[in-house]
Amino acid sequence: MPTIFDSESPLSKQEMLEVRQHAKEHIGLWRGRSIYSTVALLLSCASVYPFLEGHPLHQYWESFGKYLVLLSMAMLVVFILCTGFFYSAWQALRDVEKGQR
Repeated sequence: MPTIFDSESPLSKQEMLEVRQHAKEHIGLWRGRSIYSTVALLLSCASVYPFLEGHPLHQYWESFGKYLVLLSMAMLVVFILCTGFFYSAWQALRDVEKGQR
């Protein structure tokens, strides 16, 4: 499938509307995923706090706490990917709209 940048002539209005609609769908998809991953990251980081030294659940650090840290590190990767894809989709739409003016 050729991309919009492969065309020799400018896009028609109908083609431009289709490109914008497709880009907006991707932006909406990745925005939602980015928000969910942000919330999940914050919750996983907050779940580690009660297991730190000086808190009542510190005695369970070896059985639960260290695994919650690993979960938080995995959620950080998911957050970075989702937010990166969201930013890329937004930037692509912005570039298309700038190029057609």
